[in-house]
Amino acid sequence: MKITDVFFLLLAATQLIAQQQRKIEETLPTRQVHLDFHTSEQIPNIGAQFDKKQFQSALLEGNINQINIFSKGHHGYSYYPTKVGTMHPHLDFDLLGAQLEACHEIGVKAPFYFTVGWSVLDAEQHPEWVMRDAAGKMLSINIDPEAKPDDRRGHYSWKCLDPTPGGAYHSYILKNVEEICQRYKDLDGFWFDIYHIKPSSFSAHSKFRMEAEGIDIKDIKAVEKSYALALKAHMNELRKLVYSYHPEATVFFNQATHLTKKAIFEQALYEENTHAELEDLPTTWGGYDKLPLEAKFHLGKNTPVVAMSGKFHKAWGEFGGFKHADAIKFEAATMISFGASCNFGDQLHPEGKMDMETYKNIGEAYSYVEKIEDYGPGGKPYSNLGVWLSLIPSSDYGIVKMLLQLHRDFVVADLNNLKDLDLVVLPSQKTLNTEEAQALQEWNEKGGKLIIFEKGGMLKGTEKFALDVGTRFVAHSPFDFDFTVIDEVLNDEVVSTPFVNYESGIRTKVTSGKPLAMIREPYFNRTYASYSSHRETPYKTTNSDYPAIVYHKNTIFFAHQIDQLYYNHGMRIHRQLFENAINYLNYQPIVQVNHLPSAGKVSLLHQKKQNRFVVHLLYSPPLLRANNVEVIEDFVEISKVDLEFRLDRPIQKVYQIPSGEELEFEVKEGLLKLKVPAFTMHTAIVLEY
Repeated sequence: MKITDVFFLLLAATQLIAQQQRKIEETLPTRQVHLDFHTSEQIPNIGAQFDKKQFQSALLEGNINQINIFSKGHHGYSYYPTKVGTMHPHLDFDLLGAQLEACHEIGVKAPFYFTVGWSVLDAEQHPEWVMRDAAGKMLSINIDPEAKPDDRRGHYSWKCLDPTPGGAYHSYILKNVEEICQRYKDLDGFWFDIYHIKPSSFSAHSKFRMEAEGIDIKDIKAVEKSYALALKAHMNELRKLVYSYHPEATVFFNQATHLTKKAIFEQALYEENTHAELEDLPTTWGGYDKLPLEAKFHLGKNTPVVAMSGKFHKAWGEFGGFKHADAIKFEAATMISFGASCNFGDQLHPEGKMDMETYKNIGEAYSYVEKIEDYGPGGKPYSNLGVWLSLIPSSDYGIVKMLLQLHRDFVVADLNNLKDLDLVVLPSQKTLNTEEAQALQEWNEKGGKLIIFEKGGMLKGTEKFALDVGTRFVAHSPFDFDFTVIDEVLNDEVVSTPFVNYESGIRTKVTSGKPLAMIREPYFNRTYASYSSHRETPYKTTNSDYPAIVYHKNTIFFAHQIDQLYYNHGMRIHRQLFENAINYLNYQPIVQVNHLPSAGKVSLLHQKKQNRFVVHLLYSPPLLRANNVEVIEDFVEISKVDLEFRLDRPIQKVYQIPSGEELEFEVKEGLLKLKVPAFTMHTAIVLEY
């Protein structure tokens, strides 16, 4: 491929989308499975026990309406007769085609999985396709280049491939995919995997591209942006290829949707998907607070969402690992509650026989999903509280964790929805450009309320506040930690004596604002020359000159990274202080939830097409049962919960799901009040207008 062709693709990636993204109302199958099949060439009898009836029985037992099946896995082998790639040496029939036929025969959709970033055979046969670092070293995951053949190999250990345009691997992928498109006239879609492994590549063709673009290879951000845009061009070309044969097919590129993948997320690679899928295994990675934010972001873009977990206990793709059916049920109910379809991962045994116990467990969960699925997907998050994103996990998820535990439902804020919001929370990172700062300031002056953590009100690349917060930046603190002393107006359930901030705040000088708390500094940092007791040095007996919290007009400024403090340390005082600030601003939520324990979750969806609002309530807190392993186990009855709604239209009917029981409610001075019947694990209240 000529370098001019690469430039054209890069331009096309930012301007063109072959298929329109699905709209939020175009819901996807709600009860899905992702069937891994990464199978070594050293294992014999591949697919020997595959039986169409047994395969179908598993899908029916699981109450499944879509399953992702494998065209090519991480070992580099295809599971169909191919003239472009290499069919698995111990497979003697078209397993992919047989699975597709079995699915379609019982009305189940079956998109094709295709690996991209990890492919052993391709990496071994074509080392020039492997990603490189700036020194020319091959990039890999969990591989020891000095290991002997019999040394134990680490989990998830693969060489990383560079699929960007200009390289032969990109062309090879296109040929593989075109062959599949031509062979299977009734395919449902593609699920392309592994786009998150490394943020940049210095393979020969990537270096050539960057040289042509004039990229300084020492500029990490520029290098990562170049690679992200090249990936976007690769995705765009793949998507157009699929569309040319199958215009109704879904196309998804895994990991392009995750907020934590900052380098590729900033370039909006998620736009190349027909829909959003959010892979997670909350028991051991991602956690149970990851889905709400990511789902709200993509639903806010009017894109349908599939939430993804696994039947596995500890690791994605493990054989013999089982999550209890109750945990699958809770996770599935959570997915529906936050407006997403459900998908649970499984891994097929190399001989092709489905594990019926797995599908029994999934089936129990999906039987419940079938009762509630009409009240989730197709809905859009509905709140007048917005969270501005920084794409720094400790900041964004620190805010999210606090809001979830306070039952303050939220949406993701941006310039497009400011007019619909009453309160916006800015994370502690410098995120604002001039346009955003000006828009937020104008919105604030018209009555919009702001809570700003530390540097969140500063312009990118500066140490000057772009928003009027009633105080000005002076300096960074010389201390590693400090303490806060609050004013009585914020003392609800907060101690009046100094409490520690494990990470110090910035120093500012009050101008036109009103201090609501002051910083109390320690005598000194803990060093070998100066230390006292076990940890933090005690605080001085008088306050510093620097405010910890400032109120100005409709804004509350915190000198500390309250978001990051809560994410890293989880001290309830910081969360309570955040709640007190929200209340001080007299914020009026659309839905107020009373008497739900803090581990419960709340999600309000607006299903405009059905003329209704749906508020979902969940309760089954994850329990830390082992190092880095959280489990869902206890379903306890929750009672005495009541709800208050501030809605902009009259409600005609209120009922509970899944029971369908109609509920009494009262409306007084624009506030709709009702009591929630006792429930376990999950319920939802539907308000029709």
